[in-house]
Order: sequence, then C-alpha cells, then structure tokens
Amino acid sequence: MKKVQIKQLQGFTLIELIIVLAIAGILLVSVVPSFSQMLAANQQTTQLYTLFHHHQLARSEAIKSNQRVLLCKSNDGRQCTSETKWSDGWIIFSDTDNNKKISNNEHVIYVQQALSANLSLKYRGFGSHHYVRYFPDGRSSTNGTFTLCNQFGDKFAKSIIISRTGRPRIASKTSGGNPLSCT
Repeated sequence: MKKVQIKQLQGFTLIELIIVLAIAGILLVSVVPSFSQMLAANQQTTQLYTLFHHHQLARSEAIKSNQRVLLCKSNDGRQCTSETKWSDGWIIFSDTDNNKKISNNEHVIYVQQALSANLSLKYRGFGSHHYVRYFPDGRSSTNGTFTLCNQFGDKFAKSIIISRTGRPRIASKTSGGNPLSCT
C-alpha cells in the first residue's frame, strides 16, 4: 500500500492581504484621474473634428451651390440666436436672402445638437460672434477662433482657427502662438 502525503496549504496572512489591497488602492487612485482625463480628451477631440468638418461642409456647400452659407449658433435647430452659447448647438443653412434667418425657400444643411455638459465652446473673432458666413468663392465673413474646452481647463483646450480665406485649421495655441484660454 502506498502512503499518501498530505501537503499543508499555505495562504495569505491578514497583514499580507492588507498590504496588497493598500498597494492596489494606491495604484487605482493614481490611474483613475488619468483615465478620466483620457476619456474627456477623446470626447473633446471627437467634437472638435465634428465642428471642423461642419466648417468644411459649410464652405464647400457655399462654393458648390454658389450661394452664401451660414453656420450659426442655435439652441432649437430652427433659427439662429444670439442669446445662447455655441455649446448649445448650431445650424448650417443656405442664406440666399442674406438676412441671417432661415426662410421658407432656404435649405437647412445640418443641425448640431448641444454638446455634452462637460464641454464648452466659445468663438472670438472680428464682426459677429453669433455666426460665420461663407461666400460662394469660399471666403468667410470673418476670421476668428473657436475654442473647445473640457472640465480639465486650459491645459487641454483645442481650437479651430478660421482664416478670411475660409479655411479652418486645428490648433492648440492661438494664432499669435499664445496658450489657449477657456475663460
């Protein structure tokens, strides 16, 4: 008959378990903020490229249709407004009668809903701060900067700079080379 040896199982002591949990907790606390920053940055980048695309769309529609096209802030998707913020949404439409309002015969090209609550969008430029008009030759009515910020502030700010030629470009600094400001 063969003898069976029984091995004693060894586990963790309570002190070893507490040390492992403490180290895991410290690592988790240091990883979570950077993970939330990464998620916020990805959301911000997605929205930045959406706005960039909408400027390109408005410009190309103006050229293609040989008409003025307006990109203006709107919180209802039906009319331009000066009372709301850019982060409340915007619309793109053919402004054939040049009155900066959607008339019955004018074509709405795109309606953008409000941005997420943790994103803010501001526009600074020459002329109106409520809209950008694109002309049939592709030029814009003004040059200016759209600055998109998330809850982490100036350090993560991104912008779209519109030149008088109507071409948008993405930047992480102002046109003068200074840091962007979310205030």
